[in-house]
Amino acid sequence: MLHTLVIVSYLQAACDCGSSRVGYTCFLLLMDMSCLQGGDPDNQRNANLLATKRTSVRRHLARQEEPIHRLYQHKKRHRPAPLLSFWGVRLDIIPPVMSSSLNVIALISGGKDSLFSILHCQANGHTVIALANLHPTGSANDNEEDINSYMYQTVGHSVIPLYEQALGLPLFRQEITGTAVNANRDYATPSPKQELDETEDLVPLLRRVIDAHPEANAVSTGAILSTYQRTRVESVALRLGLTPLSYLWQYPLLPPYTQSALLHDMAAVGQKAIIIKTASGGLDEAFLGLDVADQKTIARLGQAVGRFGDAGDGAILGEGGEFETLALDGPRQLWKKRIRLEKGLSGTLDGGQTVLKIRASMLEEKSKECQGAVGELRIPELFDDEFRRILDARDDGSDDQCSASREPSGSVSSSESTPGAQYLPTSTTSDTPTVFTYSNITSDTHPTTVPSSPSRQLINIFLRLDHVLKQRRLSKSTINHCTLLLRDMAHFTVLNPVYAQYFSDVNPPARVTIAVGDALPVGTDVVLSVILDKEELNESDQVGISPVKKRQGLHVQGRSYWAPANIGPYSQAISTPLPRPSTTTTTTESSADIIYIAGQIPLIPASMHVYTAHGFRGQALLSLQHLFRIGRSKRVKWWTAAVAFIPAASAHPDEDARVAQHMWGALHSSSSPSTEEEDADEEMHIDPWDRLNQHHNHTPFNSSTYRAPIPDRTALSNNQHSTTTQQAVPPCFVAQVQALPRGAHIEWSASGLTTSSAIQYERSAAAPSSTTTSFPNDTRTRFVTRELWQAADRWMGKRSCFLRQVGEYGRKERF
Repeated sequence: MLHTLVIVSYLQAACDCGSSRVGYTCFLLLMDMSCLQGGDPDNQRNANLLATKRTSVRRHLARQEEPIHRLYQHKKRHRPAPLLSFWGVRLDIIPPVMSSSLNVIALISGGKDSLFSILHCQANGHTVIALANLHPTGSANDNEEDINSYMYQTVGHSVIPLYEQALGLPLFRQEITGTAVNANRDYATPSPKQELDETEDLVPLLRRVIDAHPEANAVSTGAILSTYQRTRVESVALRLGLTPLSYLWQYPLLPPYTQSALLHDMAAVGQKAIIIKTASGGLDEAFLGLDVADQKTIARLGQAVGRFGDAGDGAILGEGGEFETLALDGPRQLWKKRIRLEKGLSGTLDGGQTVLKIRASMLEEKSKECQGAVGELRIPELFDDEFRRILDARDDGSDDQCSASREPSGSVSSSESTPGAQYLPTSTTSDTPTVFTYSNITSDTHPTTVPSSPSRQLINIFLRLDHVLKQRRLSKSTINHCTLLLRDMAHFTVLNPVYAQYFSDVNPPARVTIAVGDALPVGTDVVLSVILDKEELNESDQVGISPVKKRQGLHVQGRSYWAPANIGPYSQAISTPLPRPSTTTTTTESSADIIYIAGQIPLIPASMHVYTAHGFRGQALLSLQHLFRIGRSKRVKWWTAAVAFIPAASAHPDEDARVAQHMWGALHSSSSPSTEEEDADEEMHIDPWDRLNQHHNHTPFNSSTYRAPIPDRTALSNNQHSTTTQQAVPPCFVAQVQALPRGAHIEWSASGLTTSSAIQYERSAAAPSSTTTSFPNDTRTRFVTRELWQAADRWMGKRSCFLRQVGEYGRKERF
């Protein structure tokens, strides 16, 4: 008899082949209940529970626009081990087509950012179907409008009900009953204690909206620089099967790279938002009631916050809580009416905070004149300036920029580069006091004549990995990077749910996934390699005590203009501290980190579609830009090595390899991307009184956003000759594989270093090998790359950096 088992998890799987829900789709796993533990008295109770969950999930799937996944019941003829039978089910899935339009629930606080993000949702072709807001409890003192929530803006909450008519959208509201139980930067699925966290108040609110609007499949937020806010909204959204949209994320770091660009863009479309609260020593009650997007207000804010902050902390946008705003009007395409306030006297709170008292609020009809439109909304440029220059430059066939700074390795013909998959070393370990690697893990020690399914192979791989980690008393939570090799990229969708179940922590490892075809041994469809950095403890630390410094992840799961959202169970980047030198005292922390960055393919961040303009060059540059933007956010100063993967379907692999190498070299020989010019327009609008009375030694606020250069050549050791330092280019390999996710033409992968000390970079070249070594001075770790070639290998008269088979002719070592 067949039974149905429902795994009640929103698995991050389908988006790797293109899902309109960015990969957060429910999967029904169908299997024989007899595969569970025999004689378990809880089986019937489990079956009843699962039947209830199955109905709930099916109702959820029925609401979706994308095609329903085809699910087949699979009867087990034999009874395997319980764990394997739980995971090792047959699952046939039709990848859904990515929808170009989403139905969005807009989270609003009344502030400028949450309302402005709605305009960007519309500009990207999405439909906003409802508004959602959390407000203080009814028992709160109406005169005390702000409860100082870590998560939500509550000042001005009495005006929120007017947005329903002002925007012509249904409004759903709910009280805030929780508090900030979890104050960590990142937010995971809540524990029983965390259920009292104020973040969880979003769950019943959004469920109410979904019940009323079953077509809803996305949620928007106005997060700009706050990881605290973004990760919490993403956590709730993904649990409810909603795609997070954060179009303002990292806005100051996008072209034109100014802190005030967002405010100017608001003014351009006619959005009006006034300051209703100040909480900074540089701001007083004189700012209350000012239109935050007015040119004079922007200039005054710059002068005020410039005394206490810096150009990169978002103070002029209120990102540090310097001030709060209330949106009153905007372009007619969104705003059907405007809001008018009757202002009372300003009030002063503890700590010098000031609040604008609102005596009454009402709606007014808008004039017939056009007051801005979404069509006038500025969308940030896709490419950063340094990447745009390379894209616009005519490719004249010269690769001198790359080859002048380093000698690439030999080109290997396909007939000579494939010695046979049987020689691939499998399930090999390397264990040092600081790092553990488990390479090319396969499912079976002795492959059988009848190979198992790819999903069962991956389950067996995880069982082997668990066993080895347990033997060495290591935790999978410290795995920082994974390389997943597949025989066929079509297996990706089926394997991702299994992978996601294993790596279910808030910051899973960075990952590279490629298909390598027949390079895998016969009967092997999946191979996994992992890198685990051991956490370092002080000598005085005991078991259970936190390490000196912990790993951190970058796990952005919402769509934005910045970089692609995670489309699978991996982090964009994982940083972890490197071990201290042996001569350093045990109480001294190393300032050096290793940054593992996930493989980057050329997805347009705002839509998650593959970029197709400008052919291979466009894809190579966009994916490389993703790598650099993520690296910059993790403060990478130097790359230890990079690999560009290109697929076998490439019509001109040699040319593609040359283009990738040229771009890598050009980016490392270009000037610093940071912008240092002052904003002349803002200077013109500085209040004359401020200009007259400001201190002579005060530096005017510079709105330009500083973007740290990669590589940061000032971080290289001063012991090296200046010419060597200026010409040094981190090693870069190009490897041809069978296929890449989403049919991309290139995928970039790299690891980087960040440190407050100098970085040593050494290179030696002597046939038949070339070796580079990178290491920060305050760590005992060394990163070594080794290139091998044959004397007869030549490409256009020079040795090329094109490797036909992964890992065979290029090695990267760490000790």
